[in-house]
Amino acid sequence: MSQNKKKILIFGVSGNSGRYVAKHFIKQGCEVFGVGRRKEVTDLEGLNYLSLDIRNSKNFSSLPDEVDLVINFAGVQPAVLNSSEKTDLIKTLREYVDTNLSGVYNILEYVLKSKVGTYIYSTTHRDYELYWNDNKLLDNNLSPNINYSGDHAMYAISKVAGQMMGDYMVPLKDTRCFNLRLPMIFMVPEKPYFLFNGEKKTMPFLKLIHEAIKGNDLEIWGNPNMPRDYVYIDNLINMVQLCFDSKIKGGTFSVGTGEGVTTERFIKSIGKIFGSSSISYSYHPEKLTYKSAVYNVKDQIDLLGYEPVLLQEMLLLMKKKIYEGDYFKKWGWSN
Repeated sequence: MSQNKKKILIFGVSGNSGRYVAKHFIKQGCEVFGVGRRKEVTDLEGLNYLSLDIRNSKNFSSLPDEVDLVINFAGVQPAVLNSSEKTDLIKTLREYVDTNLSGVYNILEYVLKSKVGTYIYSTTHRDYELYWNDNKLLDNNLSPNINYSGDHAMYAISKVAGQMMGDYMVPLKDTRCFNLRLPMIFMVPEKPYFLFNGEKKTMPFLKLIHEAIKGNDLEIWGNPNMPRDYVYIDNLINMVQLCFDSKIKGGTFSVGTGEGVTTERFIKSIGKIFGSSSISYSYHPEKLTYKSAVYNVKDQIDLLGYEPVLLQEMLLLMKKKIYEGDYFKKWGWSN
């Protein structure tokens, strides 16, 4: 492979994480190819975009047969589906099988047939969901502990299976294989929405930021002392780059911070950074809040040289991007 201009191929490039990672490598001067289902992607200058449905293996003939790095963000999850187990059970389960299993297999088959230096797969922290109540740092290689009664069960099952297939198949060609376990990744997205049971909803943390900017009082839901990792997009970008640059053969790493920020601190930090000292806070333990976990990043630091972006820096970076990019205008919001 070329020792000069690196070739990067990103599946799922039109998603939020894929876009950020693509921009990172484009800025580095890499030759970046991106695959997505959309007919076109117009706002990623320098990207070689390929509109391709990974569910059909015949479509892969248009891809380069030699790349330095394949990054696999492709897949479906509840936040992007127009249906759910509640609204259309059979259709939704089939979506996970067709894309997260068959589609990922097709990607892995492409890796086997091509000359690929490194493969990075983005999996989900929902494989750890039943560990979340332990309030302790979670290591990288615990056995899966999926919540089968949750709304992310089939999603988690399909992602774990995709990871297992990669762990077996990728090394068969002496390609390095990394898995990155992703919690919710905080960023300034192009669109401020996600889907819940197929219905469009505003991202809750962006709602909080908007309320703080307007000077409104903020609510603290659930247990104010519940800790979790608040992970910025730069942490994911850094982990991708560090895995690619490393000399190790592969591994599974959670993209976390180890910081363990409480709900109360998170909300009050938003109020302080985006709002003013006059903002008041009210506590609502009866309202549901998102459970999560705190991830042990010692291996990431020791093996890869990882330096996580923590909460304070994350919010300051988001504030700068929102204002410099005039995102409230893009989203149609007043500020």
